[in-house]
Amino acid sequence: MLAGIVGMLGRVGRMLRTVAVAVLLLCLLAVAAEFWLRGQGLPIRTVSSQACDGLQGLLIPSELFHHGLRPGIRSSVELVPGRATELVTGTGGLRGAQALPEKSDNDYRVLMLGDELVLGAAVAEPSTLPQRLQQFLSRVTDMRLEVLNGGVPGDCPQLALLRYRHQLRELRPDLVILHVDMSDVGDDGVYRSLLAQGDGASDGDGRRSRPRARAGPLARRHPALRGASPATAQSLQWLRDSALVGWMLSRLRQDGAEFLAIRAESCGQQDYGWIMDHSENLELQIRHALAPIAELRACVESDGGQLLVTTCPVVWQVVDGNHCAQATRHCRIRGGTPFRSRLPFQSLSGVCTAAGVRFLDTSPRFLKDAEPGRLFDTELPGLSERGLAFYARLIADYLIADPPARW
Repeated sequence: MLAGIVGMLGRVGRMLRTVAVAVLLLCLLAVAAEFWLRGQGLPIRTVSSQACDGLQGLLIPSELFHHGLRPGIRSSVELVPGRATELVTGTGGLRGAQALPEKSDNDYRVLMLGDELVLGAAVAEPSTLPQRLQQFLSRVTDMRLEVLNGGVPGDCPQLALLRYRHQLRELRPDLVILHVDMSDVGDDGVYRSLLAQGDGASDGDGRRSRPRARAGPLARRHPALRGASPATAQSLQWLRDSALVGWMLSRLRQDGAEFLAIRAESCGQQDYGWIMDHSENLELQIRHALAPIAELRACVESDGGQLLVTTCPVVWQVVDGNHCAQATRHCRIRGGTPFRSRLPFQSLSGVCTAAGVRFLDTSPRFLKDAEPGRLFDTELPGLSERGLAFYARLIADYLIADPPARW
């Protein structure tokens, strides 16, 4: 009997040694993977799940508006292999040239807000939407004109409103142009749970902001900035700074919905559900996502400026999804394309009309273009350089035909 017990203990010991060796090998493998991933230059921290991996390094968490562009950086961005661009931000976290230090009566300042379509990380700065607009408008005015790039990856109207309230209103723009993207309804749903409400909030310098006319969403604190115990905070910081954890989360964002969806056709609904011909009932989500437009108008006009809302279609509303097959797969677009639903544009028009906001819907002009496919990128879900120039030209034509001075 004693011999049997000794034998059993020996087997248990061998099993424990095997488990210990396996755990040690896994730890060594994880360490090796961590160093290798860091060597590949992959983004370590995911600041916004609504921005692609190649843009995470440009972002910084915010206490007030979830995230923004990291100020004072010069970075090479390569969203598509072989298409590297240089992206420079100023001290205010805007891409491109700093705002003029002093604004005179002969200066006219335009501020463009929106997501990566406005930022234009995939193109050189002169080809971005704000710079194209400045080029077109400068030809028809003697005023000193500047168009500032307020684009932030993963943006939506609510974040644009908060960023203007807490930061960008100091620029004193004469005209604010808000680009509403077809992904904004899905983006808003992701950030909505982070809302904080009240009748006052702290500005960036720690002072209380002036009270608003009506209570509304005041801040969207980034989860990374939430309070935690020192031990928990240190552990979370280690996880956030891990390249391996960041890579695993990146793969989960890309493929998780495909694996977890109960119905295959439900994939992709989160970001672009409202553009589809047979979309689910998203009336509540659409209303929530677009409601900040009225509040943004009130903020801008209280500062002496004016607001224009613009939009353009995404590729799947104009041409077949095979035009950008990789983006179609990545965004999990289902069903026959191009989609013909006018729901997004009708919803935007209704909200802007009710709020008394000027609205420019450029989708008819995109649909009527002789070569619409050339207006869209073949690798990314956005406009090509030609498309950005086309969109900027349509905005410029609208402003020239009906100048804001007459609004």
